[in-house]
Amino acid sequence: MSRIRLLRSTSFRLAAIYLALFTLSALALGAFVYGSVRHEILADFDERIVEETDALRGVFERAGRARLVEIINARGSVGGSLSYGLQTANGAILAGELRMPAGREMSPGPRFVQLSEADRDEADEKPETIRALASRLSDGSILMVGDEQRRSSEALRRILSAFGWAIAATLALGAAGGLWMSAQFLRRIDAMRLTAQAIMAGDWRSRIPLAPVDDDLSALARTFNRLFNRIEKLMLANKHVSADIAHDLRKPLASVLRRLAAASDAPPESARAAIETAKDEIEGVLETFNALLRIGQIEAGARRAAFRPLDLAEVAREAVEAFQPSAEEEGKALVVNLNESLPLAGDRELLIQMIANLLDNALRHTPPGTTIEVSGQLLANGISLTVADNGTGVASKELKTIFERFYRGRNARGAPGGGLGLSLVTAIAELHDLECFAADNHPGLRVTLKSSGEKD
Repeated sequence: MSRIRLLRSTSFRLAAIYLALFTLSALALGAFVYGSVRHEILADFDERIVEETDALRGVFERAGRARLVEIINARGSVGGSLSYGLQTANGAILAGELRMPAGREMSPGPRFVQLSEADRDEADEKPETIRALASRLSDGSILMVGDEQRRSSEALRRILSAFGWAIAATLALGAAGGLWMSAQFLRRIDAMRLTAQAIMAGDWRSRIPLAPVDDDLSALARTFNRLFNRIEKLMLANKHVSADIAHDLRKPLASVLRRLAAASDAPPESARAAIETAKDEIEGVLETFNALLRIGQIEAGARRAAFRPLDLAEVAREAVEAFQPSAEEEGKALVVNLNESLPLAGDRELLIQMIANLLDNALRHTPPGTTIEVSGQLLANGISLTVADNGTGVASKELKTIFERFYRGRNARGAPGGGLGLSLVTAIAELHDLECFAADNHPGLRVTLKSSGEKD
């Protein structure tokens, strides 16, 4: 995975944008904090000098200048952090190491002045700037108390250094995190791309691997996998539909051809009868093609525009009521067990046709005396509708194949129909996000329609 591709990825760009915004916010906050801390440090720096000056002025007022000289010399010999100076009005040094520069006028009140290393009697090797408070005493002498300004500057410099390292660490971690996120993002995108390429190359079993993290990309991968499942199913169906049509329609078309050929040389009465039979067989072929067209339209989702909120239980009761007379004529019982509402958004006409096909299939392939029950249940995450009978049932190996196009079970070979009824049921069910599966009813067959619960 190239670095240029990582840097050009959307995830890295988003990470860079967020990192830049965070850095700007941190800089603005840092500038505010630095200004506040600098003000507090300088204020504390000046406050110490002011307090010391007030204390020495008190000594002068209580004990006189001689005592003040003694205290300044004593504190200077100790070597504390503060520096002192006392000089007469004409500039003669009385005590301490600080002195007012020559030619600088002294205001009546105390004021802070900046002193260089040359304004000290004892100079260090490194020149320092001293911030001192100069105040005139009542006898005209000048008292000076100051401290090296590097003390406050050093504290501020450490704060700036710490803040700079924090910003540098943030940028480094943000860039590393952005590159890592980009690598993870591109790895999953590459998996999707390779899967799509494999499917385009004909490998319809390829699917996008799902990551353990349930995020937007995982939801997208699940959606694409369901799309691929659907495409694979349609492609396989289209792959076999030509052979199925040729196999299942060849016999009736060949029969029509034989009848018409025989009618051409037969007496008028026999020819007329042959033509009528051929017309009936052609109508059956047309019904098969119409059923295929309906299945194709439904699988393409062309009827979703007619979806409305409805009650599937009410639709099922309506379908059962329509088949009740036929069931009584055949000596079979239709039982309805729909005690609760089954809300669903769908096409009412298609849903009636779906349930009608299930009822017709049950009536057509069961012996007299069979009981057919239509029941429904409201589930925690959807609905369930079941059509079950206690007839002869279906072999266990045929339960998964009875929904295929043109499939006719062993017990249904002699019954009328083209083998598309349950295929139409499956197409309508999938259009309404319903799963359709068959099971053994012990005895008989149970067909269940159930909400799939997949909404991603």
